[in-house]
Amino acid sequence: MLQGRANMLLGQLKQEIGYATGLRRLERQGIVQEMRGFSQTARLHRMAAMEQAEQG
Repeated sequence: MLQGRANMLLGQLKQEIGYATGLRRLERQGIVQEMRGFSQTARLHRMAAMEQAEQG
């Protein structure tokens, strides 16, 4: 979960730096990293929901 959140934050940071400096490539890398973080956290949420459904 922590790694997903870190990827989301670093991605947002890269996007902002890329936008401020005019580096489109860095901005795109930030978008990709942020989406990777979203998918990591979503996967963990799905796994936790499945475990709760099995228990209860």
